[in-house]
Amino acid sequence: MADKKKGNFLLLNYFKPSIYLESYEKINLASLKNSGIKLVMCDMDNTLIGWNERIPSPDVINFVKNVYSQNMEFVLFSNNIRSRVENFAKKAGITNYFWDCKKPLLGKMKIVKKLFKYKEEEMILIGDQFVTDVLVANRAHIKSILVSPLSRNKQESKTVQFLEKHISKRLSQENILHEGFYNEGEIGGNYEIL
Repeated sequence: MADKKKGNFLLLNYFKPSIYLESYEKINLASLKNSGIKLVMCDMDNTLIGWNERIPSPDVINFVKNVYSQNMEFVLFSNNIRSRVENFAKKAGITNYFWDCKKPLLGKMKIVKKLFKYKEEEMILIGDQFVTDVLVANRAHIKSILVSPLSRNKQESKTVQFLEKHISKRLSQENILHEGFYNEGEIGGNYEIL
């Protein structure tokens, strides 16, 4: 019985973000840079923009500019289709973007690692979902920032909705992460990846 509980706990670690924040706007970019981060990868839908929106807000454009001004690379890393991702990236001033990433699969992540040649500890992924963003980051051995979704996608599969709720509940039961109780934006503490 103890082995099963330990196995479940280890499995939960795959869904444990390095940091949990309310939104991308709460990210302390200077802190990321000081922690050695050189590449900021970011999900698009419900992380930077609502799933039903098309145009980046001035806040998103400023966020992207601020990443670049810290001498860090910015990569848009989305499961969405090319036309949507490309259109958004161009309007937001993002040079590097990947679409149809099929997160949590590692195919496109491997391409990013090859293209940018940063060490794993120099990369971080920002996203709003456990089952795609946090999981692909942990599988790729890079840090992750989980943010609260901007809006709930009505077209999101029932399976994904169920898994997100289940994982959130389990992380809460293990006292790892509680919905609505955010970190302050620093990497480290109890939220460092094991």
